[in-house]
Amino acid sequence: MKTLTIAASSLRRLFRERSNIFFIFVLPIVLILVLGLVFGSGFTSRVALIAPDNDELAGDITVSISTSTAFETIPADDVEDARARLRRNEIDAVIVIPDDYGESLLAGDNAEIAYYSTPSSGGFVVRSVVEAAIAEQAAVIRAGRFAADATDADPATALDTAQLVQGSIAAIGVETEGGVSGGSGNQFDLGAAQQLLLFMFLTALTSSTALIQSRRLGVSHRMLSTPTSAGAIVGGETLGRFLIVMLQGVFIVVAAGVLFDVEWGDPVAATLVVMTFALTGTGAGMLLGSLFSSEQQAGGFAIFGALMLAALGGSMVPLEIFPDTMVTVAHFTPHAWGNDAFATLIRHGGGVTDIATELAVLTAYGLALIALSSVVFRRRLTH
Repeated sequence: MKTLTIAASSLRRLFRERSNIFFIFVLPIVLILVLGLVFGSGFTSRVALIAPDNDELAGDITVSISTSTAFETIPADDVEDARARLRRNEIDAVIVIPDDYGESLLAGDNAEIAYYSTPSSGGFVVRSVVEAAIAEQAAVIRAGRFAADATDADPATALDTAQLVQGSIAAIGVETEGGVSGGSGNQFDLGAAQQLLLFMFLTALTSSTALIQSRRLGVSHRMLSTPTSAGAIVGGETLGRFLIVMLQGVFIVVAAGVLFDVEWGDPVAATLVVMTFALTGTGAGMLLGSLFSSEQQAGGFAIFGALMLAALGGSMVPLEIFPDTMVTVAHFTPHAWGNDAFATLIRHGGGVTDIATELAVLTAYGLALIALSSVVFRRRLTH
């Protein structure tokens, strides 16, 4: 009961400060709106396409991609320059066909087409076109390989025959009605998920200042002088911060869904992501409030740390355009796991089982941080 009373006191202190209402509830929604309008749909996507010359198979798939009316294709030569333009939002996607593309396929080996995009609806459209072009060409190549194996014909000759046969096959038209789960999403979807994680963690860390203030003013020690155990105080302060972060998370999810028609995917899975991420943020905020002695020091470190982790974890720049090494480094942050989980739910219509690893990692982060912060905070109270 005392634990709940202490938690309720944390919520009351939160709402006494009018500025907290703006930063916790209003600012995230404003940023979701701005980012969705700036980086969402409403314009023709521009795609940099890098492909080798004098490669027939690479030329075929290049033509298939370039003839799409869903976006504008821009020829490019340098991969790093194209990816730099992608990071500057000058283009929406980069497609890289390797130099040995045709040679690898004719030899019976696999060939990988690199694809980089921004988390916008334009990037999703480009990806669907690329995947369709790959699937179409892959069907012809498999037919050619089968014919070459069955008749001992030259692979190139068998492939030419398969291409001729494909040209004579009537096309199949597909008409869709209604919506589909796990589709490309609207212009606000992934931006909303990124801002959700950024602000939840920022709120969790900045709430450490209230914990320090309570300890500095002697409130915590006065509670300890009553028939209230140190465990109840630690539990109450932890629960109070968890409720604050969860309240913000639920508000952003509901408001973004109502105002911007954001599809969060499977509701149970999305709720678990919010809960486990709130648990992680709570543990980090409690640890910060237990280690620092000054509200000013903790507040500055909280803002810097929250923004740095958000940027590194893909809540400012999407993980898709990170180099491989940076993607590995990013997954030392809870944000990267949260962004991976929401990407699976929003883009691919995944469920709880599809994000089980992400949920397990976030839960482990949260429990470890809460356990460590509880030890440090209890020591602060009793010494």
